[in-house]
Amino acid sequence: MKGIITGFKQMVKTINLLSFSFYNILKYKCGFVSFEDSIISICDLFIHKNYIFTKVIQWGVQEIYDEINIKNNDKLKSYFSTFSNNVPYTRDELQHSRLLIKDAIQYANSRNDKLVIENENYDENHNYIPINSGSVALVFKARLNDTLVVIKILRPNIRNKIKEDVTILLNLFDNIIIKKLLTFYVSLNFKTFIKSNLEILLSQCDFNSEVKNALLFKNNFKNKKNIVIPDVYTHFTETFHNIIIMEYLDGPIAKNTPLESLNNYFEPLQSVFFDSLFRYKTLHGDFHFGNIIVMNGGNSIGIIDFGIVYFFTDEISNDLFNLLFLSLKSQDIKYFYKILKITIKMCCSNKNQHESIFKQVKEDKKLEQMIRYCDFSANMIIKVTNKIMSLENIDLVPYICQLLLSTMSGLQTIEHTNNNKSLNTLVRIYMDKSVVM
Repeated sequence: MKGIITGFKQMVKTINLLSFSFYNILKYKCGFVSFEDSIISICDLFIHKNYIFTKVIQWGVQEIYDEINIKNNDKLKSYFSTFSNNVPYTRDELQHSRLLIKDAIQYANSRNDKLVIENENYDENHNYIPINSGSVALVFKARLNDTLVVIKILRPNIRNKIKEDVTILLNLFDNIIIKKLLTFYVSLNFKTFIKSNLEILLSQCDFNSEVKNALLFKNNFKNKKNIVIPDVYTHFTETFHNIIIMEYLDGPIAKNTPLESLNNYFEPLQSVFFDSLFRYKTLHGDFHFGNIIVMNGGNSIGIIDFGIVYFFTDEISNDLFNLLFLSLKSQDIKYFYKILKITIKMCCSNKNQHESIFKQVKEDKKLEQMIRYCDFSANMIIKVTNKIMSLENIDLVPYICQLLLSTMSGLQTIEHTNNNKSLNTLVRIYMDKSVVM
């Protein structure tokens, strides 16, 4: 009986989202609202009704940026720049956080420590106000003894909420009209994209793993003075599995910093990214400007949010190295095709399908143009990977697909801090530097 009720509720929510989407699309088509206002209205409803929609947009944003021209649209660009850090929260979630913070304060007192929420983070009713609200957690600013810290609190029942939200989105994207509409604007296969990301979404709910990941990065870059990984107070997470308390990094996030200023931080960003890939065989899965802090009072950068970290085998590491190394020769189309074949080999486990995928990817009009001009970039690998994921009846390796997308998304971040220089330039700079070292 409970399953029937849950299924009915999910169906009602799906119909609600469909109806609202069609209503806003109709308003746009009839000229009552602008395209920008229609997109913003739909997204606002979705993030209120379905937290995971935020992640879908955040992770698929490169494909969407290119194909519906957000890059040249200041209104949408401004809206999406704060999209992932302002996920709505309910009064119950705020109360849940308040109770957990109260427990953490009492626990700190038992250790003769003093944990206090910063005064500016209260509303008029003296309720705690988060400084950041993501899809899976709320973040509060506090002080532990004499140290500024952040308290990250998992949203209540979030694992079940993720599974429910994913089911609703899969039902939504199964609708024939939504399918055709999305195909018209965006080539990304949202159903495959969501399914392959489910385990990654759920892994973000494991705060014990996130703490271990943060400690790992802290150790890896302990000798890099211009790279700051926050200290984590592990005993809080060991006691309360849905809380992380870590050092507050003082400075603006990179996405709120003028691009010309970010040029000064190219070297440490390149170092942390490439060293992780090829020295430590790890990858920060959310390496974007929202998780990079431009530290006040120096020329260093801070890295936060270690909920998604990929670990490589030697084979994966070698494939990534070969893929990036070939970018140095991408002016020659035969090397360009080798890049495509490595990407296909990594994404698809069935060798018998590789040649067929290769032909289909080559025939894609947008990719064909990139291939013709040997336009090798991180964005090209993103497009190739998304194209592979959009094909029917392919034996995908979801972990590798997401790893590739995350790697290339991170490389785009590096490109932006270096005046959008091409990927082969970035690789050459890193390799030359590595030889000198």
